[in-house]
Amino acid sequence: MVIGMADDEEPRGLFDDFGAFRTPTTADLTAVLTDGLVTPDANVLLNLYRYTEQARTDLLDALGALGDRLWVPHQALVEFWRNRESTISDARSTSAKAAQEMTVHAQQAVQALRTWANRVALSDEEIEQLRDRLNGTFDEVRQKITEVGEGEWQHISHDTSADPVITRLEQVLARRVGRPFTTEETPELIALGRQRVGDRVPPGYMDAKKDGDGAVGDSFVWEQLLREASRRRCDVLFVTADAKEDWWRKERGNNRGPRPELTTELRSRCGSRLFLLSPKQFLEVAAPVLRLSLQDGSVEDIERVERIEAEDTHGGWTAAALEELFRGLSYEGYGDRVAVIRHAAETDGHVEAAAVYDICAYDDDRSLRGFTKPVKRISGNLHERGLIPDTAVPVLTTEYQNGPGRASGFRVHPRLVPLLNDATDDES
Repeated sequence: MVIGMADDEEPRGLFDDFGAFRTPTTADLTAVLTDGLVTPDANVLLNLYRYTEQARTDLLDALGALGDRLWVPHQALVEFWRNRESTISDARSTSAKAAQEMTVHAQQAVQALRTWANRVALSDEEIEQLRDRLNGTFDEVRQKITEVGEGEWQHISHDTSADPVITRLEQVLARRVGRPFTTEETPELIALGRQRVGDRVPPGYMDAKKDGDGAVGDSFVWEQLLREASRRRCDVLFVTADAKEDWWRKERGNNRGPRPELTTELRSRCGSRLFLLSPKQFLEVAAPVLRLSLQDGSVEDIERVERIEAEDTHGGWTAAALEELFRGLSYEGYGDRVAVIRHAAETDGHVEAAAVYDICAYDDDRSLRGFTKPVKRISGNLHERGLIPDTAVPVLTTEYQNGPGRASGFRVHPRLVPLLNDATDDES
């Protein structure tokens, strides 16, 4: 008898209580695609409006090829219809916004040209020639942006009867959508979802700040998925473009699989295994299993959208870029800035000036003026190297209590707090 173990209790193995850490094999994923339950999240369906036509076609072909194994929680459709109109509008406006920005850049470039020309005494004729060449180039770029945007969106419509995405989805999802919760059970499930969010029980706690019942959306999706998996008694593949930590187990900022809590809950309720894949991973894995021929560029386009969404989630930063920022700060002797940033992330993004003096062991009479300059400068270097976009949020900003003057504290951008805390957890 093993000490501390009941007579009727079986000994445990390496993965018995740690299934979330097992890397799925090709055989595992083949089995769940052919005999399991495959569930796309609402964001997978909404991203159909962000893909090129060929990528959209390939992903819909893959979903359609699953047959009865495809199943969508009712809550996922609630969120799809709630966000469809805004998703179409946002995607349509991308080209118009880019063309407008080109106009602004063209004006700035012409002004810079005139300023330079005046300083070197360039003739009016030469100035006009350069200006015409400059405007011609910007006009060509604007025209191409407009052509691409109009070509990609000419068939997409807010009108559901004229929208090819809706036409195809209606075919793919026929008899593949779950039922809603009953009126009687919904209030109790909302309360349970809010409790899970408050206790940071995945999934959904990263949506805590959403208005109304939006914070419990993911918990509704999860509960409906659990019920269907329990009814079918099979393994589950959940496909999601959501890269947040309340779905994924993170390792140094990378998604390594489902959260252990989710794996444990599914096994406890359904006796099944849980797999998580991004849309890109799903298409790559499903194509050979379902015998699909993918068009060139489809996987790359889906990856493009995932990359953009990751930038939106963390304000243009990645774990690797933050690590490079910290390495640069430490190398130049600004390790105290790294310590302050990490401390602020651990305290919901804010650190008081008094705490900065303690963390950095500064004398009381030392000024904090210019404290964020090294962070901004090295961030600029990372942008020049292409590690972060020009839209990346500032990592550390100064706060003032009563207008400009003595700093009252510093703040890490809220989009970076989860990413910084993930990195800290990985290192501990």
